[in-house]
Amino acid sequence: ISKDPIELAGNNPTLYSYVKDTNTWVAPFGLTMKNPFEIFFSQDSISPVFDDGSKLNNLVGRLRNTPSYAESVEPIRLIRMRDLPENIQRKLLAQGSYADAVFTLDNRRLYAAREAGVRVNTIWATPEDLSRINLDGRFSTDNSGNSIRVRCH
Repeated sequence: ISKDPIELAGNNPTLYSYVKDTNTWVAPFGLTMKNPFEIFFSQDSISPVFDDGSKLNNLVGRLRNTPSYAESVEPIRLIRMRDLPENIQRKLLAQGSYADAVFTLDNRRLYAAREAGVRVNTIWATPEDLSRINLDGRFSTDNSGNSIRVRCH
């Protein structure tokens, strides 16, 4: 028995519940490791350097050499297509995206996980996350988020 992480939204008035299948159950608002190839990029290009000055290639190398390190990397924030503003949805659908697609707001960490061939730590973006981001500017992909270019620095 575990406390219901989504409380009454889980339709359980006691806030406690048995998990039906412990091998597949995922907390909808919690962290989970995902296949990076099931997540799409939101931008058309990324910088090879993180905001803290660390290099993207260093993260790729560390993930390749120590795959378990992926669990300690800051999770990438995800957003579903249906949760995006309509103008962005139309743009992505015109590029060939599908209605149930999931995109990242953290493109460099997704790129690193894909390059290293490891699962990526994820969490759903919160309304607060989204309020701090210019989504029109962030969603610059021109290929449905299938690939991304690393800019020269």
